[in-house]
Amino acid sequence: MKRKPGMNYWSAPIVWLVVASSGFIGACGQEAPVERAEVARPIKMMSIGEGVGGRTLEVPGSVSAAQSADLSFEVSGRMLARIVEEGQIVEAGEVVAKLDPRDYVSQRDAARARRDTNKADYDRYSKALESNAVTEQQVSRSKGFFDIAQAELDVAEKALQDTELRAPFGGRIVRRLVDDFANVRLKQPVMVLQDESSLELRVAVAERDWARGDAGIGRDELTRRINPRVEVASLRGRFFPAYVKELSNSADPVTRTYEVTFGFESPTDVNVSPGMTGKVIVDLYTENRAEGEAPVSVPSNAVVADEEGNPYVWVVDPSTMRVAKRAVEPGELSGAAVPILSGLSGGDMIVVSGVNSLTDGMLVRDLGGN
Repeated sequence: MKRKPGMNYWSAPIVWLVVASSGFIGACGQEAPVERAEVARPIKMMSIGEGVGGRTLEVPGSVSAAQSADLSFEVSGRMLARIVEEGQIVEAGEVVAKLDPRDYVSQRDAARARRDTNKADYDRYSKALESNAVTEQQVSRSKGFFDIAQAELDVAEKALQDTELRAPFGGRIVRRLVDDFANVRLKQPVMVLQDESSLELRVAVAERDWARGDAGIGRDELTRRINPRVEVASLRGRFFPAYVKELSNSADPVTRTYEVTFGFESPTDVNVSPGMTGKVIVDLYTENRAEGEAPVSVPSNAVVADEEGNPYVWVVDPSTMRVAKRAVEPGELSGAAVPILSGLSGGDMIVVSGVNSLTDGMLVRDLGGN
């Protein structure tokens, strides 16, 4: 017997008939609907690896920028009026601060004059050598004075260039550390620049959890095995795919934990900034399960059948919060859960309520909970 489309895999409620009938009656005699902004349908969802049958590890941490730099001048001097403000986005190579250049201009001009004088002497001695009016030793000495003067000019020109502070990479000025017209020392930090296009979450992994890993495994392979995803505390229900970026080789002598850094891309639709708290969720080596054992289990009401009776689930794209059908191979029903033999992997987010009212590409929002 063919299952009706859109119905739960193990039941066939008639609620759709009632809903469809009431919708038809209410629509009679109404004017053409006014176009409205799309409203996200409330649903409940779960991340594979959580809930029934899940085997995951969650570790708290804090978000930081992948690149961060304390900007400082290579020379000392007096700061001129500010060029950039806190929170401003700058490009790589853009001038972000300046020192009063007058002293350095004078030093450059003096060095250039000495260089020109020594060059004229060297040219004169070189020409005189052709008529044997001077010795080669005198020419060599003149050449040495010229080379020294040229080097001094190069240093003076570099110092003048260093009165302009440029951003080493594109990012956001998150803090100014020096007021306008203040005297700053060589290498004194004057502002903080962060590149927020790529973010990190640093976590401390306990010894007992660290010991579960395979020694010598590469970062790419480790990422594939544990499938890390980041959830920010202020954006519950949003999971950002991550990757293993850095691993410490030794434990902290006090806490006996190992620091692991996970990288992830900064989302474009919400603000995730350095300093926010969150957690990383990883799978616990599902490849080591017994042969024939299902990698994940999901609530039975999450599985739906299409017109041909083929089971599927609704998968949520965390970057757009839109749903799409995903064919799955369910195992034998056991209580309120069903094992999924294929079609899902750790980190996938699926809908676990309201599955019969969804369509491909529909915008959803999480009600929270599983």
